[in-house]
Amino acid sequence: MRLTKYILMAGVGMLTLASCSKNFIDGVKPTDGSLSSSIIFNSKIGVDNALTGIYENIRDYIPSTGRQNMYGWKTSEFNFDMRGDDLISDPANWWLYENNWTDNAYGRIATAARNLQIWALNYKVINNANAVIQGVPGIPEAQSVKDAFIGEAEALRAWAYFNLVRIYQFTYSKDTTAPGVPIYTQASGSSTSGNPRAHVSAVYAQIVKDLEDAVSKLTTDRVDKYRINKNVAQGILAEVYLEMAPADNSLWAKAQSNAAAAAQGFPLMNATGYKDGFNSVSNGEWMWGLQFNASQSYSYAGFFGYIEPTDITGAAGRYNDIYVNSTFVNLFSATDIRNLFDAAPNQSSSSPWKKFVTVKFRDNATQSGDYVMMRSAEMYLIQAEALAQQGQQQPAIDMLFSLQSQRDPNATKTTTSDKQTLIDMILVERRKELYAENGTPFFDMKRYQLPLIRTGIQWSMLNIQATDNRWRWQIPQSEMDANKSLTTADQNPL
Repeated sequence: MRLTKYILMAGVGMLTLASCSKNFIDGVKPTDGSLSSSIIFNSKIGVDNALTGIYENIRDYIPSTGRQNMYGWKTSEFNFDMRGDDLISDPANWWLYENNWTDNAYGRIATAARNLQIWALNYKVINNANAVIQGVPGIPEAQSVKDAFIGEAEALRAWAYFNLVRIYQFTYSKDTTAPGVPIYTQASGSSTSGNPRAHVSAVYAQIVKDLEDAVSKLTTDRVDKYRINKNVAQGILAEVYLEMAPADNSLWAKAQSNAAAAAQGFPLMNATGYKDGFNSVSNGEWMWGLQFNASQSYSYAGFFGYIEPTDITGAAGRYNDIYVNSTFVNLFSATDIRNLFDAAPNQSSSSPWKKFVTVKFRDNATQSGDYVMMRSAEMYLIQAEALAQQGQQQPAIDMLFSLQSQRDPNATKTTTSDKQTLIDMILVERRKELYAENGTPFFDMKRYQLPLIRTGIQWSMLNIQATDNRWRWQIPQSEMDANKSLTTADQNPL
C-alpha cells in the first residue's frame, strides 16, 4: 500500500453512511451504506446523503482501536480538555492517561490508538469532502445549489485540516516553515501516491482559501443544525484567524469581523438554558451540533457517560468519573449561572481530587444527548480578544462584559488599563465558558506558547513547558510506513 487505508479510504465509492435518524436524513439508499459515484452525483439527494455521511463520521467514526472512549470527534476534543488543569480523571478509570499525558495507546506517540483515531477521522473527512467538491459540478442542479454543496464541503475540509495542523505541529506563530501535514485536494484511493508534509504556512493557506470561498458560497439556510452553514464557516474562520494573528497582527481584525458575523442570529442563552444540561441542539445559542436519537445512543461509552456525575437514567454501567479542580471552581462567583459544581458523591480523604463534579452536562432520559460543536459565546470571546490585541481596550471590555453580565447578574465590568491583564482575563473567561466542549485550555496554551503548570488538587501535578515536544503529536506509524513521501526524518520527535 502506498497510503494507509485509514487516511485515504478510497475515492467516491468509499463514502459511507451510518443509519440515519430523523435528525439526520431518513431513507439513505442503498441500505447497506455504500454509495457509488453514480448514486451520489446524479441528484441533489445523493449529494445530501454524501455530506450527511461526513457528519456521521465526525460523530461516530472509530478505527479498529478496540477502545470505547474513542468514538467520534467529541472524544478527541475531550482528550485535549483532560490535558489542561481544570478537569481531573479518576486515576483508576477512563481518561487517566490523557489526564497524565502518558505516552501510550491513549496519547501522542506514533503507535497510539488515540493518535490514529484523530489522524484517520480527519483525513476521512478530507477525502470524502474532496470527492464531493469534484463530483458536484456534474449534478443537474442550479449553480446556486452546486455552490452551496461545494462551500459546505470546503468548510468541512478546512475544519479537518485545522484540527490536524494544530495537533501535529506547534502553533502557526512559532514557525510557519515547520512541517505541517500532507495536503490533498483531490479524492484519493489505494493507487494514490502519498504526499509529503506541507509547511505550516501552506496548510493554513489552504484552510483560509477554503473557508473564504465557503463563506462566499454559503447562506445562513440549512436543512438542520448538524450541517455547516455560512455562520458556522465564519465561526471556523474566526478561530483560524485567532490562531494565525499573533504572527500577523492584521488578522486580529479578520478574527473579530468573522466572529461578529458568525454570531448573528444566535443569542446568548439565559440561566434556564445554561442549566438545561447541554444536551440539545434546540438551544438557540448553539450554532452547530451533532444529534442523536435513542437508537443511536452510546450509553456508558458516550461523552455524557463519563462527565455527568450520576446516571440520570438509573441504568448501570456508566462511568461518571470526571472531577473538577478546586482552583477552577474558585474562579466562579456564587451568582454566576455557570457555577454548576456539586460536591462529589464519593469523596474520600485518600482521594482529595474527588471534591467537585460538574452538572453542566447532563444526558437526557434516553441517553441520546446531542453534542455541541460551536456556540455564539465563543464568538463573543473571540471578538473581545481580537479587540484587546488591536489596542481597542474599551470596546474589548464592553464585549467581554456583554457575556459576563449575561452569565452573572452581579458581574462587574473591569476598568483595567493594562492590555495584557485584559487578555489574561479573556483567556480565563474562555476556560470558564467553554470547558469540556472543544479542548479550549489546551489549544489556548499552545497558541500563546504558554506552559501547563498544574495547581490545586490534581493527582498528576504536571509542569510542561511550552517548548516541550509533547505539545505536538507524532505522525501515526501506519502513515509513516505506508506513505513513501515520508522518511524517518519527517517524524515529530518524542
